[in-house]
Amino acid sequence: MNKLITNGRVTRWLLLLQESNVTVLDRPRKKNTIVDFLSIIQNIKDNTLVEDKFPDEYLFAITTQTPSFADIANYLVTGKLPSHMFPKEKRKIIQASENYSWITNELYKIGPDLMIR
Repeated sequence: MNKLITNGRVTRWLLLLQESNVTVLDRPRKKNTIVDFLSIIQNIKDNTLVEDKFPDEYLFAITTQTPSFADIANYLVTGKLPSHMFPKEKRKIIQASENYSWITNELYKIGPDLMIR
């Protein structure tokens, strides 16, 4: 942040990173041998410019994971498990569904004291 920046690409990255809470750690070359090796490899055939313009929709892609109870609710309603799951994950959903009930389009959990919540 304290260095004089004369490159437009570095300036754009600096402005982008200032919007987030980012900490950059600088490691000496001796402790970072793999990256040091990769940085000195020269590709003679490819002299194309680096594209430094990023579409906004791909820059901050956010992935979400469905809640664990969604698979349980789907299993209780349809009786089917997602086909993309591993057998161990399917068994886990079946075992967890024993503590849940689907009553009038709502998912209820049966607690250890047998109270429905």
